[in-house]
Amino acid sequence: MESVLVQYVVLCLAALAVSGLTLFSGFGLGTLLMPVFAIFFPIEIAIAMTAIVHLANNIFKLALLWRQADLNIAIRFIIPGAIMAIIGAAILTKLSDLPVLTSYTIGSRAFEVATIKLVVGGLIFIFALLELVPSLEARIKFDRK
Repeated sequence: MESVLVQYVVLCLAALAVSGLTLFSGFGLGTLLMPVFAIFFPIEIAIAMTAIVHLANNIFKLALLWRQADLNIAIRFIIPGAIMAIIGAAILTKLSDLPVLTSYTIGSRAFEVATIKLVVGGLIFIFALLELVPSLEARIKFDRK
């Protein structure tokens, strides 16, 4: 029982800390929080939990900062974001249904490499690389349109 309580405390503190960081940066919640959730839960659940924290964080930021928001820009992000979230959830469902690619053991522990884990791990790697190598991120520019 005590270890479950420690897990909940760790998850709650991680969610709070990452949400606070993204309040100022505007991005990175999924990249930072999903791996923490994935330590304790299967990848599908970790992604869903990250989405819930994302939603709650966005509602909090909206309530806190709505007067400073540019409504035209917000709508241009909200509509495509909602559509892509639905598409992403459908892809996630399809990927989670695929069979395990390979398995291996280290000592007495058995591990599996599932397609969904490989895809999510690859995406996290790419996003981390974009953050760590400024010249890569500088090539991606968005104008006001």
